[in-house]
Amino acid sequence: MTAAPDHLPVQEGIVSMHPFVVRRTARWSDCDPAGVVYAGRFPLYMLDACHLFGEHVLKPALPPGISHRAPGKGIEMEFLSPLWPGDVFDIEIHPGGAGAHTTHLLIAARRADDGRPVFIGRVSSIRVSDEDRTVTMPVPPALCAVLDDQAARSGPLPEILHKLSPATRFAKG
Repeated sequence: MTAAPDHLPVQEGIVSMHPFVVRRTARWSDCDPAGVVYAGRFPLYMLDACHLFGEHVLKPALPPGISHRAPGKGIEMEFLSPLWPGDVFDIEIHPGGAGAHTTHLLIAARRADDGRPVFIGRVSSIRVSDEDRTVTMPVPPALCAVLDDQAARSGPLPEILHKLSPATRFAKG
């Protein structure tokens, strides 16, 4: 077996738990013929990082029988700068609160080399019944507690996340 050369960037990996940060490298296959990352890849980057947040922050902290998984309710994203193949960027995730049936994650992505913002966004999920996924369920208090703990341990929101619309930043539902 041959080891990978040291100069090759990692495709995706967790670099911090508090705040939760995923480092990602843009690939050539993410790009259009001009060599710029397709706009449609940015929501996938955001959702992939949210999946890792669920698997590495929420799932281990929840008691048995309480799932961290929930279908998506909404996504908001603002593109702030382009990416090219080989660009390395960090995706930082903060809990954005919970409503009666929804939870919200706030996301800020920045270039790893100079800190320039790449995108900001929000992902909202809705809790549904395991038996009938068309019936909403209350957000479990244990999930709210884990999100609150993560928020407290992660420090204040990055200032750039205040650009998200207040109606969605503090949405209840």
